[in-house]
Amino acid sequence: MTDLAALASAHRLRLHDLLGVEGAVVVATSPASVVYCSGYRSMGYDTDPGQLMAVVFNRGSWILVGPTADAWAATEIGAGRLRYYGYRTFFFAEESADYGLDEFRRFACFEDAVQAALSSMLDGKIVPVAVEVNGTHARLSSLATICSGKTQAAFRRARAIKDPMEIEILVQATRATEQALRRALADARAGVSELDLSSVISAEMIRAGLRPGFIVVTSGPRAAFGDAHASTRRLGAGDFIRFDIGGTLSGYWSDIATTAVVGEPSADQLAVDRAVTAGQRTALGLVRPGVTTEEIFNATIEAVRDAGLSSYRRHHVGHGLGLESHEFPTLGPSNPVPLEPGMIINVEPPYYRPGWGGLMYEATLLVTETGAQPLTTLAPELIRLSA
Repeated sequence: MTDLAALASAHRLRLHDLLGVEGAVVVATSPASVVYCSGYRSMGYDTDPGQLMAVVFNRGSWILVGPTADAWAATEIGAGRLRYYGYRTFFFAEESADYGLDEFRRFACFEDAVQAALSSMLDGKIVPVAVEVNGTHARLSSLATICSGKTQAAFRRARAIKDPMEIEILVQATRATEQALRRALADARAGVSELDLSSVISAEMIRAGLRPGFIVVTSGPRAAFGDAHASTRRLGAGDFIRFDIGGTLSGYWSDIATTAVVGEPSADQLAVDRAVTAGQRTALGLVRPGVTTEEIFNATIEAVRDAGLSSYRRHHVGHGLGLESHEFPTLGPSNPVPLEPGMIINVEPPYYRPGWGGLMYEATLLVTETGAQPLTTLAPELIRLSA
């Protein structure tokens, strides 16, 4: 089992190193960065879109700020003694430091808790303060003395380059997701519903310890939907079935996709599949250090067009993967970013035609010192199912 407390401790030190500001106190606020810096992922992020949490830290200590209800659940990350500043009213039958809390304080609101945590870290001294500001926490920006651009860049770079423990989690998450997909493909045939297959995938992921995130199983004309929940529609002869699946393990996402057809594909289906797979193989061949995201995008789009879909368009053909299912960098037509060792990259040039259907293949790769190592094993090939 991954030591999430040790992982978070290493991440906090990495952020300090990337900021390069001696003695700085850092405030992490986005859900992904709170997990990155604490190892704790609150269920509140799933049930309350307005959930607010923060990690306030310097090189030697840290405080987790969040709803009072999360106080003792957060001790399960294995961090030993935990300092927790809670907000909102919640009552426990007994409150004692013996339950793993070194310090527990209550506040009326999130902002008060963050300011108190910051004051505790400053301890009366004047030191630089970096605040990760996003839309939800914009009002905390007044606490910062380090410019927002420098702080955002440090968080972005820290999370883009994965360390060995993160890579191992992502490998495990990807393997388990592929296994769930293979189990569903074994059941897939004419007469089976999208919901049947989605249920198999979800159950297999849960058994493997993953939290299902998005389970896209769409067939026939529904395969053209960008993202949609599975329905009771049953597979029929000639249908494309588009699978796009992701879940989390210790907060880290998997994201894989493939396409199957019931029976024999039509000439039109084969022609589209050839074009899309040409683009996918081109993208796969370009993932290596030094190649920019823009270069991969342009080459992939050109390959799909040259292979028969002359009017093919996309806003991106892939993205980073980690504590968010889509994170920096994006393989898009602008803002080129050179790939670096340690990045986890997903490549995907999907195709959607309303009223007809859609298809896609998606692979996850680790950028290495000399090239790329696939985390996924499914080939970008159309899977034939029994009619």
